[in-house]
Amino acid sequence: AVGTDMMRNGMFGQGWFIATDRRLLAYDDSTDGIVQTSLTDILRLEQRELPGCFQVQAYTSDRAVTLAWYSRARRDPFDRAIAVVSPLIEGADRKDETAEQGRADILNGGEALVCESCGKPIPRRIGVCPDCLDKRRILLRLLQRVKPYRAPVLAGLILLLLLTVVEMSQPVLIKILVDNVIPDGDLALFTWVIAGIVSIYLFGSLFTGLRSYLMAWFGQKVVYDLRAELYEHIQALSLEFFDRKGTGWVMDRVTSDTTNLQDFVSEGLQDFLRDTMTLFVIITIMFIMNWSLALMTLIPAPMVVVLTVFVFRRTRRLWHAIWRKRARMSTLLADVLPGVRVIKAFNREQHEIERFDYRSRDFMQTSVRAQRTFSIFNPAVSFITAMGFVMIWGYGGYQAIVGTVTLGTLIAFISYLWRFYGPLTNLSRLSLRLQRAATAAQRVFEVLDSQPSVQITDGQCQMPSIAGQVKFKHVTFGYDPDSPVLKDLSFTVEPGEMIGLVGKSGAGKSTIINLLCRFYDVDEGSIEIDGIDIRVVEPGSLRTQLGVVLQETFLFHGTVGENIAYGNPGAELVDIVRAAKAANAHDFIIRLPDGYDTMAGERGQRLSLGERQRITIARVILKDPRILILDEATSSVDTETEAAIREGLHRLIHGRTTIAIAHRFSTLSDADRLIVLEHGKIVEIGSHEELMAKDNGLFRRLCNLQNELNRIVAVGG
Repeated sequence: AVGTDMMRNGMFGQGWFIATDRRLLAYDDSTDGIVQTSLTDILRLEQRELPGCFQVQAYTSDRAVTLAWYSRARRDPFDRAIAVVSPLIEGADRKDETAEQGRADILNGGEALVCESCGKPIPRRIGVCPDCLDKRRILLRLLQRVKPYRAPVLAGLILLLLLTVVEMSQPVLIKILVDNVIPDGDLALFTWVIAGIVSIYLFGSLFTGLRSYLMAWFGQKVVYDLRAELYEHIQALSLEFFDRKGTGWVMDRVTSDTTNLQDFVSEGLQDFLRDTMTLFVIITIMFIMNWSLALMTLIPAPMVVVLTVFVFRRTRRLWHAIWRKRARMSTLLADVLPGVRVIKAFNREQHEIERFDYRSRDFMQTSVRAQRTFSIFNPAVSFITAMGFVMIWGYGGYQAIVGTVTLGTLIAFISYLWRFYGPLTNLSRLSLRLQRAATAAQRVFEVLDSQPSVQITDGQCQMPSIAGQVKFKHVTFGYDPDSPVLKDLSFTVEPGEMIGLVGKSGAGKSTIINLLCRFYDVDEGSIEIDGIDIRVVEPGSLRTQLGVVLQETFLFHGTVGENIAYGNPGAELVDIVRAAKAANAHDFIIRLPDGYDTMAGERGQRLSLGERQRITIARVILKDPRILILDEATSSVDTETEAAIREGLHRLIHGRTTIAIAHRFSTLSDADRLIVLEHGKIVEIGSHEELMAKDNGLFRRLCNLQNELNRIVAVGG
């Protein structure tokens, strides 16, 4: 069996390609059924390369059956799988070396990563060992976080013990009232018994209130610490993690999963302890009072336990499916809501409604399947416990009639029985809460156990003050290791020099910026700043001296002034205004309704693209970096706005090492040198005039093409 990362409808999702000695099967989330084909019917198995993905098809005498879609990231496991499956289809008994290696690799999950704890393979899609995320280990790992709060936990246990003892003494007082006080007419004892019952209710309410507050505080504090640690760890993860995981997926871990853990820690855990202690005390008292009635009481208990274990195993996979489908809903929302303007502009509201309805309905149907199991389980437990009451009334009533037990003992037993089956039923339903908590904890620890691809070690030094020399030495890098974007790239930027990166889309320009900022680490070679390999310095100390102006401007939900000061939150207003003036942003800011206190809106949607771009330039000016990186900083704006932005950039560039990417080559006229890239390699390097002087040069061809396009636009406009 090999896991896929795409569904047979071409969308991303989970699925399986499965081979047995008789059949090939396929399953994914896009269908409720399983596609299967007998080996004897298959003439050949073929892997087809499509744009950006691959497909496995089985050809029979009359049709072609699609068995799997997968991305390039899953190519190696599928290559090995086909090597194993093809001899089965051909009916060959031989086991060639390739097939044997493929089989061994598939048994190892088709991945190179191996768990240090158990030695088993680690699926790349989650980055952690699923076997080491065993449910019991997960819950024990969660409970280890209780250790710093021993004092409140101990206080809660003492209150729980006192509460249990107080509540369990009430049936004994009722027995004394029925067997001794009422027959004898002892008013003094009657007064003491009634006072005792009132005291039980009073102290029970007091202990319950204190304990509820204490445990609620404890549960909130534990989950607060976990949520804070989770968010801090997410911030430390590399961009590669976010490339693989959707925004909704990450949000679900921080919000919904930690909320489920809060329910377990603050409510589920204390309910489990209370019910367990209550059962122990009740069973002890009942055996002391009458062992035969006590045994009769315990008859239904094993049936409840067996039924609970059965339901627990049945619903385990269902809850995983429920939360996976809920995460798909969250991912869709996180993707669609920020793009609501595009949706309305293209009149695609109905399409997005149908997409959400499909995922919402899928989530609903899976939830209903899980609840259907519990709709049978809960009435069954209620019926079993009801039969327990019938048996006690029957057997105990007979003993009371023949005089074997007193009426007070029977009433006390019935009272204890109500208290017995309540906790027993709660414990039987604990499986649902336990399963939710275990699954939530697994998903949270999956993130916490994910390691950043950009390794940060304790031995890394702080980056000293940068002079500005940048060297790329034989750098090779690919987001997919099988498809390098940069290939043996080498160049040097001197301090204060401005370098322009030029090339077609996909040539590797933005990748150079990502590597220089150490969003990713190189696969081969090295990047040095002032002779220091950036992998040996702490990334934060490096990035504080880098300034980046990106093509995609991003403003946070806050005021304009707060966005300018984002990289320097302690800046004074006078410094913010000075940076805004340098970026040619001050004039339009003071015309806003509240000036620098105007809310920018989500992602800066209340401002125009050019205004957002100038605010991001002001943000970098205020940071005062030693190395400046410009990624298409003047794209997608009108000529007048571009002129204002270029004027602000000119002030920013002065005296700084600058690496710039520009869609419009005219904006690179101030560059000292231009580096022309093609397919991840440097094909030309020189000044603007030198490159234009080359008759068959790539840069000259690109400039001529751009000028021709500009003339066409001018004529058509």
